[in-house]
Amino acid sequence: MSHSFIYPGALHIHTTYSDGSGSFPQVIAAAQAAGLRWIIVTDHDTQAGAEFAGWHAGLLVIVGHEITPDHNHFLALNLDHVVSNQLPPQAFIDAVYAEGGFGIIAHPDERVTSRFTEIYRWDDWMIDGPRERAGQTVGLELWNLMSDWAEHLTPRNRFVNFLWPKRGLRGPTRATLTWWDQLNMAGKRTFGVGGVDAHALKHRVPWGEVEVFPYRWIFKSLTNYLMLDTPLDRDPAKATQQVYAALRSGHSYFVNRLDGDAPAIEFYAQRKNQDAERYGPGDAVSLGGGELVIKADVGCRARLRLIRNGVAVAHGRGHLRYVVTHPGVYRLEGRRWGRPWLYSNPIWVRG
Repeated sequence: MSHSFIYPGALHIHTTYSDGSGSFPQVIAAAQAAGLRWIIVTDHDTQAGAEFAGWHAGLLVIVGHEITPDHNHFLALNLDHVVSNQLPPQAFIDAVYAEGGFGIIAHPDERVTSRFTEIYRWDDWMIDGPRERAGQTVGLELWNLMSDWAEHLTPRNRFVNFLWPKRGLRGPTRATLTWWDQLNMAGKRTFGVGGVDAHALKHRVPWGEVEVFPYRWIFKSLTNYLMLDTPLDRDPAKATQQVYAALRSGHSYFVNRLDGDAPAIEFYAQRKNQDAERYGPGDAVSLGGGELVIKADVGCRARLRLIRNGVAVAHGRGHLRYVVTHPGVYRLEGRRWGRPWLYSNPIWVRG
């Protein structure tokens, strides 16, 4: 329905409590400077930074953790303790959900080792959530910025791609997007996010030490916009649950702000002649109540594609309109300057 309050934020962030170079105060200051309103810090196998959770001058800080065995990493949220990384993937996912949490499968399609990272691929794509899935949603990190950049790094391009990092970004892999569509088509509600995987790693180079990439810079890249019905509550516990609820429901979209911001896009379905009744990302609507039209407008001349069940059914430059004749899972993609830019969570059209 109507989601009038839009909040930009970032997730998948590491501090000095695991393998990041920045302290919590430094990360918080960088997020504030980048214009974010919420962040989710997920250090490896620890919630040592929990004392920093809460409001910090307009920025809501949420502390989860990343479960990090050798492969199969998982962002565990809404828990007050750490789940063991010694459990196999299905077991640690089940443990997270059994204890009232939820989570996001991280960088599922890594394939290439570079000097910056090993391969932390999600090995078994048949494991896609808790065994008891009824009513539960799971997140999928469609685009991990650091993973994307590192996987396209070579000895020949590493300096150029460091100086002009957009050259090294390709966006979500086709396999990841296909998996996401297939899960949602099968009725396994899966919300998509963009993760920055921020570390601000420091490396020695011939002329000294460089930072790859500073927190403030990376917080201006993949940004998730939560679409809320009411403003975030002043009480940090209540506000945190609002963020979690929006994520779990898929009331969000994300953009790569390196190619332009999109703080208030329009993407909704509505019935003809019923302007007040709108259904946005994460909402479900039935065709039985009358003919539906999907409209999108992103405020710039981005190349848009409306995707139904994994197949493009409409295109537009900056905006599009599509009369819905079939049920399905409808989502929006956008490209700017020839590069991947915007991905929305789907609108669910029932028969």
